[in-house]
Amino acid sequence: LRVNATVTVINVLKNELTEEGAQKLVEVAESKHNQIKTLCGIADDTTAVDFGGWGLGPADAILLAFDLRVNATLTQLDLRLNSLSEQSTGLVRSAQNRGA
Repeated sequence: LRVNATVTVINVLKNELTEEGAQKLVEVAESKHNQIKTLCGIADDTTAVDFGGWGLGPADAILLAFDLRVNATLTQLDLRLNSLSEQSTGLVRSAQNRGA
């Protein structure tokens, strides 16, 4: 990813990443040499996503926060029945508010 500027969509949700690993992926995606628009496989014109019951965890919340910051069209996100902490949920909410 550090040298491939043509990849725009990847999905690394539910890959048992650590929070540190997820943050590293976000840092690479945010670098000026990348065109990555999603780390969660969400198409850039998507308005609603249902991740309810996917078993997502804190690392997944970091990835979702990135997607929400770069995808302004996403207005509905269902995260019910996941393993997200209050801190993880807050991170996603904060990113959603900044992306809107």
